[in-house]
Amino acid sequence: MIQAFILGLVQSITEFLPVSSSGHLRIAEYFLNFQDGDSISFVVALHFGTFLATCIVFFKDIKNTIISFITKLPTFKTSIKDDEYFRMSIMIIIASIPTAIAGLLLAKHLASIPLQKIGLNLIMTGSMLMLTRKVDNKNLDDKKDVLTTSLYYALLIGLAQSVAIFPGISRSGATISVALFLGCGRAFAGRFSFLISLPAIFGATLFMLKDIQLLNIKIALIGFITAFVFGIIALKFLLNFLKNGKLFYFGFYAIIVGLATSIYFSSGI
Repeated sequence: MIQAFILGLVQSITEFLPVSSSGHLRIAEYFLNFQDGDSISFVVALHFGTFLATCIVFFKDIKNTIISFITKLPTFKTSIKDDEYFRMSIMIIIASIPTAIAGLLLAKHLASIPLQKIGLNLIMTGSMLMLTRKVDNKNLDDKKDVLTTSLYYALLIGLAQSVAIFPGISRSGATISVALFLGCGRAFAGRFSFLISLPAIFGATLFMLKDIQLLNIKIALIGFITAFVFGIIALKFLLNFLKNGKLFYFGFYAIIVGLATSIYFSSGI
């Protein structure tokens, strides 16, 4: 029970903060000696909790994007240029393609990645976040938004998300960082990052459903509620934090945790 709560807390916070939820979950499960009857069902519950948390926070964007896609599709050529929500829908679709391909090809191999490698991936995440300090300044006048970000840039951000399928590489960290490197504004970078996470999380959840053998309802429910409630808090915190352009602070944390993890599991302690 306590283990499920802690893991739900870890998932909810690290899913949205740019420090890799999958990497932290693997590390936390090791040190908590977590052995659920069917760990896949527990992970599905955690993902569903953070998925709903994202839907709550971005409900207006999601609703308007879906409506605009359905109603403006017949006028694609003009809507893609001047309708913010329609353009956003197309960009989300484009950005989701690399992640879908990576998930289908690599999903089965992710569970066997050693914890030492996850530590190295965290160091990579931290280094990438540190680099955002060089490009993320306070002059927002020339920063790109939905209508001025090219579809090609959306694909590049999607490629960054596909790389984050590996535990230790932060999904939000990779997508927001790449968006900032490409000259996108902070608000759009954060907004687009979490909107494209919805198809990725939903697809991963569906993919794992077929492998569920047992379902510990109590454990899964604790994980789901914890991930949902604290996920909303963590997501709102990051969006507000991002406004100040201090994303690189998380880089220090990721590098420290990555070094500690890599050293610990390399030494055979």
